[in-house]
Amino acid sequence: MKITISKISVFLLLISLMGAGCEKDEKRDSLCFQGEVISLNQGDGCQNIIKITKSTKDSEFEVGNTISFDPDLYGGTLKVGDVVYFKIIQYEDWEGPATAYCLWPKFTARIEFCNN
Repeated sequence: MKITISKISVFLLLISLMGAGCEKDEKRDSLCFQGEVISLNQGDGCQNIIKITKSTKDSEFEVGNTISFDPDLYGGTLKVGDVVYFKIIQYEDWEGPATAYCLWPKFTARIEFCNN
């Protein structure tokens, strides 16, 4: 009798653990980065820049890297401090003149915003 109860208990425990590892709120595409808008060009010649705050698995882009982007692709209004989700389609190291009053990105990139 003890063996039967033990088997049933282990079976129920395994069934309850099967769903424990799933995050139901994790609906985001695994290729999407999370970033924060840290600079927007307001006609001052500065770059539109996103700082990566969460990278994708096995990505060469680390948290803290900055990329330039085209805010017109967002389809809405962006403000400094907004959190956005995006895929990096194409990129290259940023090269160019820099002035002291602007932030400058590590990479220039073509991105596609994710829907969430």
